[in-house]
Amino acid sequence: MTALNDALATIDGVADEGDLRPPEFDEISLEGTCDPITLPDGRRIFPPMLHGEPVHDIACGLLDHDNPSRSKFLRLVGPPGTGKSQVARLIAFHRWTSAGRAVEDRNGSPFYGLVELQPGPSSDEFFFRYDYVPLRDGSVSMVDAAFVQAMRNGWLVVIDEVNTARDVALLSINATLDGRLSLYLPATGETVVAQPGFGVLLSYNPGLVGATDIPDAWRSRFPATLEVTSNWSGLLELGVDEQLVKAAKWLDGRRLAGDDGLVWTPQFRDVEALWDMIRRVGERAGLALFMSNLHEQVEAGAIQQEEAGSVCRMLDLAGFGSLRVAETSAIANLNGYPRAVTT
Repeated sequence: MTALNDALATIDGVADEGDLRPPEFDEISLEGTCDPITLPDGRRIFPPMLHGEPVHDIACGLLDHDNPSRSKFLRLVGPPGTGKSQVARLIAFHRWTSAGRAVEDRNGSPFYGLVELQPGPSSDEFFFRYDYVPLRDGSVSMVDAAFVQAMRNGWLVVIDEVNTARDVALLSINATLDGRLSLYLPATGETVVAQPGFGVLLSYNPGLVGATDIPDAWRSRFPATLEVTSNWSGLLELGVDEQLVKAAKWLDGRRLAGDDGLVWTPQFRDVEALWDMIRRVGERAGLALFMSNLHEQVEAGAIQQEEAGSVCRMLDLAGFGSLRVAETSAIANLNGYPRAVTT
């Protein structure tokens, strides 16, 4: 009996070292989860919490609607897919409706005082000042950029993936962000001063491959930093399979702990998309579409092979292992999970 126990202990040790033992998932508590808020586009959002308070309430406490010069502008940081853009839209919607303003229709889309900008690496010092509109005669008209329109009308601006933009573009609006809330337009000689309601959010992934850091001067201009993580309880509330959510949360915990050198793991948006595809077209086809997306990112170098392997481990733990095929199978696959390749 002693020899048998020793042998079993050895097997358990090997399993642990090889990550074969099924982990014990933590329960995902729904206590304290906010009631959902439906945005005008029909998207239902379960607001994430920060130390027991909804993040949109905290953000609106930092953004002074009546006197924007007193605002503490906010940075939303986190990996792609955690819901940073949704948090920004939630903040804007809450501010807009709390001020008693009705949602408007602009160019066929609901508008609630939010301007979303993504400067990118081609932006220059005029990005935040002017837009150039082609006319019928072949000439170009120079008009206010969306950022200037937001200043004039008291809208909220979110600058997305700000760490991909050139410093020359970002530093061009320093005077707007340091409390002066002004922006000089050289073409007309006008100095625009921001109106009540104006505010700025940054949204970016600090670890984005190929990106740089934000300018040092902006850290004091955006002193409030909110680390946005996936709202796993929100996924459960949206009807995503509990075992899948638990497996994704477990894998993301390994990333956060620095295990296995993981830089990327599936987040809220990825898991929600996977489950929605399964719900629409069935388990086999939905999972295959997900795997082809993953395969493309591996081929492009956006995701490492080890990270793809960890996602397959997540799928095993979520109960999809029966869909695996042999990696040497004629069926195109990624680590044994079939891809969506037509025949």
